[in-house]
Amino acid sequence: MKTEVGLDGTKFLINGRPTYEGVTWRGQSVEGLLLNSRMIQAIFDDANPETRKWWAYPDTGEWDPDRNTGEFCAALPEYRRHGLLAVTVGLQGGGSVYIPEVYNEYVNSAYEPDGTFKPPYFDRLLRVIRAADEVGMVVIVNYFYVKHAPRLEGDDVLLDVTRRVTEWLLRTGYCNILVDVANEAADWWPLELMQPAGVHRLIEAAREVTVDGGRLLVSSSSGGGMDEYAKGAWLAAEDFTMPHGNGRTPEQLKEKIRRLCAEPEYRERPRPVCINEDSIFVENLEAAVEEGASWGFYCQGYGSEYQDRMNWKVHGREETCDRLSGYQTLPVNWGINTDIKRAFFDKVKEITGGS
Repeated sequence: MKTEVGLDGTKFLINGRPTYEGVTWRGQSVEGLLLNSRMIQAIFDDANPETRKWWAYPDTGEWDPDRNTGEFCAALPEYRRHGLLAVTVGLQGGGSVYIPEVYNEYVNSAYEPDGTFKPPYFDRLLRVIRAADEVGMVVIVNYFYVKHAPRLEGDDVLLDVTRRVTEWLLRTGYCNILVDVANEAADWWPLELMQPAGVHRLIEAAREVTVDGGRLLVSSSSGGGMDEYAKGAWLAAEDFTMPHGNGRTPEQLKEKIRRLCAEPEYRERPRPVCINEDSIFVENLEAAVEEGASWGFYCQGYGSEYQDRMNWKVHGREETCDRLSGYQTLPVNWGINTDIKRAFFDKVKEITGGS
């Protein structure tokens, strides 16, 4: 095991040292940040044969979850050379396409409805954690996504899954792991445990799990709205805070970060602000860094939907693997193979010096 993530006040640490130690950009320190990218589909699969065909690779005409994970792991060293330090990966993934007959029917979950684990998901997750550890990167593991968590059989199962996933992660022995229990905890979730007033129970359940005296650092991401960020019991419970920046202009993003940091629970215990989902727009990355916050690239890919100021409906999915756009619409080319991807990674390298 080579990579251990930790916290010191508002800074992230790797192996006991602040990330990007001593690095400045435009006269401002970037020490302690955790620049990251949403790679939520890195362990994706689909148990529904009717929707599975949507994810077929252009060169084979078939979907292959092991190929997907393998190609993702192979890309990690190049991400790290540009200065990227973390990726978010999901045990229930995220939206690939939002066509109702597909989005409402696909089944991408590491858990059966009764909470039983599906071992291939955890095998793929372990491959990702191991590969990230080798290159000095952190994996932000998301447990629940809005389309699939409601298929679990009630609050007791959700809490039990939270505890068992956390224990499984600890027993891997790897220390390069952060937890995002619920992707975008918000009032529109159909489950109380995923809503702002209830998500602290999941965070607390994960924090209470220990193995050999150690535990994981835990949070839950919020939605992108100006007033969507952790408050009250949620903010008090988490180790670090993960507001999303979707739909925000650079100035709005700065204001959202300031509002969060003005909350009493934050002032009482300042901790890192880690946006782990925003957009493709590097001006938002710059805005976050100027406010001392980490930032997460979110690149959907053509053939999906309108995202912030980016219309991914301009054309359909590309017809060859080398041209596949985005990191969320499947299948994914995990390389830095488009102008949009290159703009982000070049900006990360500019800000961090590739450190």
